[in-house]
Amino acid sequence: MTIEEKIKLTASTEDDLNIISYLCQDAILSKEEFFFDENKKLFLATLSRYCWEKEDKKSKKEDQVCFRVVCGLQIKNVNAINFKNYNIDIPFLSLLAITHKENKIFLQFSNSIEIILNCEKITVLIEDIDIPWPTKLKPKHNV
Repeated sequence: MTIEEKIKLTASTEDDLNIISYLCQDAILSKEEFFFDENKKLFLATLSRYCWEKEDKKSKKEDQVCFRVVCGLQIKNVNAINFKNYNIDIPFLSLLAITHKENKIFLQFSNSIEIILNCEKITVLIEDIDIPWPTKLKPKHNV
């Protein structure tokens, strides 16, 4: 993968955040991979992001090669962080969506877990920090 193919996006509106949410859906992170710096008002995380943008919809399902990549997530202007249904004994979190409502950014995970960031405004950055690696495991959602 060349540097031109790495994703680096910023979000300052809800529409921008929806794109980042799509790209980060099904990302995996451990409890050691996120950090809130209260003095800098900064939330940081590293994610193992599923590369939805690399899916080849024309290939047969059994021939399809999927990818993951290490991605950095940075959210600025965070005044406080809260947790909902967070259990420190769960080693990995699976990110389902990133949403915004009433000066809060919600990182929504499986098992109804949420990290809630009180933000003055939307200032989010994602950046791929490694090259993608192939995986045979594609996220599946039972609807």
